[in-house]
Amino acid sequence: MRDRVPTIEAVKIGKNLRQLREDRLLTQAELADEAGIALSSLVRVENDQVDPRFSTIRKLARALDADPRELTRGSRDG
Repeated sequence: MRDRVPTIEAVKIGKNLRQLREDRLLTQAELADEAGIALSSLVRVENDQVDPRFSTIRKLARALDADPRELTRGSRDG
């Protein structure tokens, strides 16, 4: 019998991302443009419909002048 490989919980950053964006008075379109990602991608990340790559998290954090940990802190799907 094969041992099961443990899965890693997906990090859900949508709520943190939305809060940081709103705190900085940015629209989704403005943040997407500043981060260099598609608006549709940003919307899916904010709605926790996709698990973003770390490179995308870094781009968003840079555009928000935030540490990437601010996006992921306390956001594990449980």
